[in-house]
Amino acid sequence: MFQIAFALLTVLQSPAPPAAAAEIKDALVHAEALYYGARFGESVTLLTKVDDALSSEPGRIPEKIETKLRLALANIGLNDTLKAKAYFMGVYALDPDYAIDAQQFSPKVLSVATDARTEQAKLRCSAAQMEGRKFLDKGETPAFLDLFRSLASKCTVLAAMAPEAAEAFYRTGLTSYKRGEFPAALSHFEAAMTLSPEHELAREYADLTHGKLQFGEEQLMAQWQRNFEGKRFAAAAADYRQIAANNGGSTTAAAHVKGEYRKALTAVVDNWNRSCGRADAPTLAALRGQVAELLPEPSFGEDIRAQMKNPCEEAKPTPVAVVEPKVEPAPKPVNAPVACFDMQPQLALARLRTRVDPVMTSDLRSYFKNNGDLVVRIKARISETGDVNVTGMPDGNPMLNNLIRNAVSQWKFSPIRDENGVRCVNTEIPLVLKMGQ
Repeated sequence: MFQIAFALLTVLQSPAPPAAAAEIKDALVHAEALYYGARFGESVTLLTKVDDALSSEPGRIPEKIETKLRLALANIGLNDTLKAKAYFMGVYALDPDYAIDAQQFSPKVLSVATDARTEQAKLRCSAAQMEGRKFLDKGETPAFLDLFRSLASKCTVLAAMAPEAAEAFYRTGLTSYKRGEFPAALSHFEAAMTLSPEHELAREYADLTHGKLQFGEEQLMAQWQRNFEGKRFAAAAADYRQIAANNGGSTTAAAHVKGEYRKALTAVVDNWNRSCGRADAPTLAALRGQVAELLPEPSFGEDIRAQMKNPCEEAKPTPVAVVEPKVEPAPKPVNAPVACFDMQPQLALARLRTRVDPVMTSDLRSYFKNNGDLVVRIKARISETGDVNVTGMPDGNPMLNNLIRNAVSQWKFSPIRDENGVRCVNTEIPLVLKMGQ
């Protein structure tokens, strides 16, 4: 027996990976044999190594409990009740409801275990009381309620905090109510009623808050509907965010609004995919703008947008060789309009007089913050008067194109001349967007 115990000690002391379940089981079996052989000191030595080996490992609660239980029993065998009590407390720290079999153990063992359970319960309740006080001081209503529901029935010191906590939550709710923060106010009033069902003021204000939330939600829904149907999508997006914020976006109104956005977005994406089969660049550009304009937030409808064909393989007509008789060009009329010519971006930008930068919302900056600086190349036509018409953004992002188009269309250039007079030019404008600022 000594040789087996020594071998187990050697295994448990070696700096090896976590002890296997079979090794722990063998050690506990031999410790039990040592205990019943009245070799309590050897049992304690072996079990202490097992306890140390298990202490650094997550889980394995049954093994940890059995180890501490046997350590407690062995220490009682050595008449060291203080250590035995400490190990019993360790058992109850792992499982507060652990039950000692009264038929299996002596009255002395049961007495020490009972004292340990009582003391461990006091420690647990004292810690819960301190944690509850911390939650109250910080106004952390959900955390206090979770703690109260789990331990109040077992900890009178925690249960005794209910009236004080209810009053604190009621007053916090009242402050939120006066500020017009109705969802937060309702949460605090309901917490107060949970802790103190007889708190009449909390109940009255909860009813008032429910009414205000319902009325406000109906007004907000009507406002969103008007903005959405009128294609005032920026205003509708602001309404959407407020609706979604009410009760965490779980209301019927929030579900309805999300559904309407998804239907509209699906229709645009379907139209995009149909247009991909045709050489229709203006339509595609318009659809990109519609997607960007419609989105109430950058991450909305990612599953729908993922269905957009990208890149859009536009069908090109098969060229047909046509042999035509050579025709001498007709003389150019004296007053015939002169066609636009191509100009390098550097030369064109040297004539820029007025520049308007895209207005980036905080949501868009947050969405693209990991992309660094974005470079967008904009195809543009500068008219004889210096006005800009954006003709395409081949590498743009649907979420940004509309903002960029609106900004660049407001740029103004000095008139460009050559030997034929004032001319319009086609050019490409590189625009750098600083997303991290």
